[in-house]
Amino acid sequence: MKKTIHIGVAILLLTLGDLYAQVSHFSQFYSTPMTIAPSFTGMTGGGSRLSLNYRDQWPKIPGVFTTFAVGLDHDFKRANSGIGIFLFRDQAGTGNLAATDMGVLYSYKIQMAENVGYKKNAWFLRPGIYFRYTNRSLNFDKLTFGDQFLSDGSLKDKTIEVRPLEKKGYIDFAASLLAYSEDYWGGFTVDHLLEPNQSLTGGSATVPVKLDLFGGYKLLLVQKRRRQRYGVEPESVTFTMHYRIQDKYDQLDLGAYWTKDPFTLGAWFRGIPILDADKGKYGSIDAIIVLVGIKINESIKIGYSYDITISKLLGHTGGSHEISLVYNFNKNLEGLRRRAVVPCPSF
Repeated sequence: MKKTIHIGVAILLLTLGDLYAQVSHFSQFYSTPMTIAPSFTGMTGGGSRLSLNYRDQWPKIPGVFTTFAVGLDHDFKRANSGIGIFLFRDQAGTGNLAATDMGVLYSYKIQMAENVGYKKNAWFLRPGIYFRYTNRSLNFDKLTFGDQFLSDGSLKDKTIEVRPLEKKGYIDFAASLLAYSEDYWGGFTVDHLLEPNQSLTGGSATVPVKLDLFGGYKLLLVQKRRRQRYGVEPESVTFTMHYRIQDKYDQLDLGAYWTKDPFTLGAWFRGIPILDADKGKYGSIDAIIVLVGIKINESIKIGYSYDITISKLLGHTGGSHEISLVYNFNKNLEGLRRRAVVPCPSF
């Protein structure tokens, strides 16, 4: 009971104080790469893409921590552009503190270098932008405050706490730049450029600017010149990193994916294992993530991942479950054979 109260108080402070909103993320960030950078919009390998992601985080902790995202984007080949729409909802805590994003994304492809002979040395740049409207909400009636607890253990119906706003809306946008070749990719995103006020209490709670850095390398385990059957992805290992920093908080995902059609297995570490000399211990260490993905056919991919908590919360969270579904359609198969696609993984 004591542990539950402590957790409830922590959630209460997060929901009612003029602090930062919960910072959501997906472990399978490349199943819906628009969550990382708008530059990935329209990079579908030809045609259109519908992506669905669901994350259930820390199910053992009272109050739900769930995130859901839907993305739809299309590759406009003649315009060298990608356009997409995105819906994102995150809900946390017993007060159902929620943030719902609805936005439009655009990216543009610029070829910087061409292939010469048999050398695959073409490079591309892809800037992107993301305009969105965010609605932040809270169910005040589901919260319990200290003045409601009676000596006999029962609860009063009312509290003296001032009821905050139950909804707060604001606009925001992000910009990104992606560089890629046949084997490498890397880029950055600057988000919350308008630094909107998200406070539900009438005070000031500015959303700090967030910076994402990402990149990776794809190593084919077959000879590059060996002819592959169309529709069958060659066996490969892909190394990835994703670093993000917002105000004084930062996080790093570092790992690798092994792909042998139709299966993908992945494992990576989330945290920044840097020793704090003053405290004599490591700083941000969060989780080990494992993933399994399968390509059902040329159009459908399904992934499941599980976050194994290795922080001080070990044994108290229940980890995190995540499911992704990606559906590709309207593909131009002839154009796909000639199209440069970023070599990042699919999950």
